[in-house]
Amino acid sequence: MNALAMWTPAFIIGYLLTLAVSITGSVMVGLAVYNDAKSKMSLNAVMWAMLVGILGWIPGIVYLCVRNKPLERIYACYSCGWGNPLSARQCRRCGAGLYYPTEETARLQKKAKAFLIIGLVLWGLAAIGEIFMIAHMIQTVMAPILEGLHW
Repeated sequence: MNALAMWTPAFIIGYLLTLAVSITGSVMVGLAVYNDAKSKMSLNAVMWAMLVGILGWIPGIVYLCVRNKPLERIYACYSCGWGNPLSARQCRRCGAGLYYPTEETARLQKKAKAFLIIGLVLWGLAAIGEIFMIAHMIQTVMAPILEGLHW
């Protein structure tokens, strides 16, 4: 049996679709991390998005561990632009009231959640596609070999 028998047009199309869905899922999860980092006023939002989008789960887990450092976060006052810690309720420079989260952070958190759900669904679909491709490979390549064995 020829080992190239598994490369039928349907298999190639399925492989390319699975690859496209997997890449799209990675982009969506990267966008989710970007929007989450922006909602937390992180200066490294692009870096985290690229790491998670390209490398996957391991930088994602690291991001989840380091994303909530409220003592290091500085929020800008909407009146004067002065940087204030998260715990401050009034601006230390102009005395204006500080209210968190703002509409912008709430919008970014909502976008992050939507991108994360879409990305995880696409990764799940890619995993199912890979399972079907492995089953096809076993059926076309391994089955004739196993039939030829005499136990």
